[in-house]
Amino acid sequence: MRKRKSKSSRIAEILMHRITSGTYSSDGMPSQRALAEEFTVSRNTIVEAINILETGGWITRLARHRSKITSRDDFSEKLRRFVQASRFQPPPINKSSSWLEEQNLLGKTDVIDLSQLCDEHWDGHINFDIEERVMSAALKRFKSNNDSSSIYETSGVLPLKLEIIRRLALKGVHAQPNEIVIIPRRLQAYRLVSEILLGQGSELWIPEISLARHYGIGERHTSRRRRLPVDEDGSIDFDGLWFSKRPKVVFLEPTRPKPTNRDIPTVERESIVKTACNTDLLIFEDSYCNILYDTQPPLMASFDTDKKAVILLGAVPTWLTAIAGFSFIVANRKLIDLLNASIRRDYFTPELLTQLCATELLASNGIDEMLARFRAFHRQRIEEVNRILMSNLGDICSWSLPGSFGCIWLKVNECVNCDRMYRTRQDVNFHPGWLYGEPTKHWHHLLLRYTMPIDRFESGVNRLASLVQRCRNPV
Repeated sequence: MRKRKSKSSRIAEILMHRITSGTYSSDGMPSQRALAEEFTVSRNTIVEAINILETGGWITRLARHRSKITSRDDFSEKLRRFVQASRFQPPPINKSSSWLEEQNLLGKTDVIDLSQLCDEHWDGHINFDIEERVMSAALKRFKSNNDSSSIYETSGVLPLKLEIIRRLALKGVHAQPNEIVIIPRRLQAYRLVSEILLGQGSELWIPEISLARHYGIGERHTSRRRRLPVDEDGSIDFDGLWFSKRPKVVFLEPTRPKPTNRDIPTVERESIVKTACNTDLLIFEDSYCNILYDTQPPLMASFDTDKKAVILLGAVPTWLTAIAGFSFIVANRKLIDLLNASIRRDYFTPELLTQLCATELLASNGIDEMLARFRAFHRQRIEEVNRILMSNLGDICSWSLPGSFGCIWLKVNECVNCDRMYRTRQDVNFHPGWLYGEPTKHWHHLLLRYTMPIDRFESGVNRLASLVQRCRNPV
């Protein structure tokens, strides 16, 4: 049985259409009294509709029961505020706070922190023209349904799934709507899948050098979490997987994994998937970064035509689009059914309007415009970062570019006393490699992030270079 919309909701949709179509001038909307007379409803019903519009950022409430339509500039500013409010900040690495406290750096205002993400940096690269176009098209799609809830499904709306299917097919991954589930954020997908599989008795394997292992994944089943060794060059040692007798799931970022930036070669991807199809191994493939680069290696899921071994996680990042960011999982029907049951219990599904915006973003190829803009910006940023590193650290450090998104995995030469460097720094912060893995392997590695304004990044690297030079061992 279909659920009927309230009068206020239907009136709010009509008013949204009038705003987007230009029926109302920028001076404002009719008074609440006039709207009540027009729609033949009570003032209270109009107030409820106005509240819906105000919450969505369409209008600004004025005195004397009147409202002003949000201008283009105001709307863009609201979008920016929405972006800031909706940012997800992963929890800090467990050792980070104590690491700062030990060095007496916590709370210092004169420290340049090269370890921190600066999401605000990316806001200036959001294309608000595309955002507004997508929002308008999504509202029309919303209105075109007699009852918008009829297109809503727990696992995600069908039009969005069809767009995902279309784009995945171009990458060699073929799926059906009942093999896809839509989830708001990437970390929720991590935790949701791990809790389901660990609850069934599986082991969870995560590369020892991986940001994913710090996100509290499987925290209720710590006895079943295992680490995959990672060599100094970032290569993952999978040999230990095959000796465990229990069913297991391994989290992998095959493309530009943070922080090591070491892609899993295509041949190795295919070999791992083939082996997994014949064993009790499941691969949770995080393809988050795959869309961000001009060159995109094949997805591991493309080698698993029967969906026996690979669970694919994809996303449109929330920092790329203010109104249409989402994540999705592609897997076999059995796992999707378990995910849907958990979603119904925990309300993981994104809002309907967000999903419709995402549908329009993919269908209109607006995502391609956004990605082209980002890639051009990222290429320029990488050139600037490389120039700064070469001029300051080129003679004593090594790194590879382009780095995993936002990160540089820097190796300091053996001639530097890293213990002294860690203990004596005062005005610059970074994450030593041993925070992420085995100290014996990664003592000379540092993680730097370059998402801050480029002039501040350069100042931080200048300070780091001075610190490194002071800590060189005498020849």
